[in-house]
Amino acid sequence: MTTSSPFRPMDATLDGYVWLPRMIDKARAARAGTLGDAVHPCPVDRRTLKHLGVSFEEFSAIIARTETDEQVLAELRALGIPSAQDAWFDALAWEDALQEMVWRSEAESITDREEREVMILSTSEDLTVTWSRYEHGERGPDLHLHRRHTDAFYILTGTMRFEIGEHGERVVDAPAGTLVVAPALVGHSFHNAEADDVTWLNIHAPDVGFATFLRDTTPFDSDDMPLPDGSRGLSADLATVVRGEAFAYGGAGFAFTTDGFRAEVSVPGTDTRVSYCLV
Repeated sequence: MTTSSPFRPMDATLDGYVWLPRMIDKARAARAGTLGDAVHPCPVDRRTLKHLGVSFEEFSAIIARTETDEQVLAELRALGIPSAQDAWFDALAWEDALQEMVWRSEAESITDREEREVMILSTSEDLTVTWSRYEHGERGPDLHLHRRHTDAFYILTGTMRFEIGEHGERVVDAPAGTLVVAPALVGHSFHNAEADDVTWLNIHAPDVGFATFLRDTTPFDSDDMPLPDGSRGLSADLATVVRGEAFAYGGAGFAFTTDGFRAEVSVPGTDTRVSYCLV
């Protein structure tokens, strides 16, 4: 026997606004303590709010002081939300896409300390993607390079400082929404110099033993600088830095796209694809 949902259908609209009726129902259930196994705000709720330009706190306050859909919509419009057409997105397709994404709740935890966290979101021969957090002042490895793979970083929150090049001469302060790509033979180091916490996705393409190194410190494709022969790798100019809410990058062994709602990493010519929710 299938139990019907206490919430309006996923495709229900309110004066053209997608998902809003269902989100109103969940918000009222959360206030009443009857949410059950449902989640509020879920990733679809958060995307809806982002399209509306309204914070979760603002929406919750509106729910607390209103009783009808019409009152909720009036208060949202008083905040200056965009038209239903401008706020539209395919909520059902987004719900389906979420089922294919990687989640920290299902990741393999490597390090869980106050000063840092590291977890493997996905790993394969072609690509390993991890999620990490550093508190203020926490440092990654000293200046180093990789001979056979690319090391890339997509900043989720906070700001990470990178020192790139033969002597770390290229300094990049990368805020949230920045992709920093260090291709093979380009030296780099990184640390949290500014934010209370910085979180990021780390991309190793191909893996070349990185996931195994995280698990048991087995040496992999990484060399401290200067190298034993005194050389210091290639120019810092070969590193790529891309910023923006929505952009695409392709090169150095992988492709990366983000639309502000998800980040997707893939390996051209393969079926390898990792998608991560940003809202």
